[in-house]
Amino acid sequence: MTERRRFLRFDTALNALCDFVSDRSKASCKVKNLSKEGALIVSDKRLRQGSEIHLTMDVPGDNVPIFASCEVAWQKGQTGTGSYETGLKFKKIENSDKGRLLEYIYTQWLKLLDKQ
Repeated sequence: MTERRRFLRFDTALNALCDFVSDRSKASCKVKNLSKEGALIVSDKRLRQGSEIHLTMDVPGDNVPIFASCEVAWQKGQTGTGSYETGLKFKKIENSDKGRLLEYIYTQWLKLLDKQ
């Protein structure tokens, strides 16, 4: 299988709130991994490719949440769990929020390297 990602993804476990624009509902979700251009979330909501989501992420050690407008790139169900892994592409995220997010990813990566 050919890798199509342009940026590395870093595993994480962030709590987040998803605001699903299509039906104006909200639900909590987990951010499973992050990159410069997107995120992988796990939620109970079935979504269509291209759907818009406003994502509010809680970063440990930071009092201010990070906001991003996203588009669903893909989704697949997790067998037997009733939840879905959903690939999101960041459509709009403030530069300051993107910087804070990348700083968090970098810090987590350094911690991982120290353990090796």
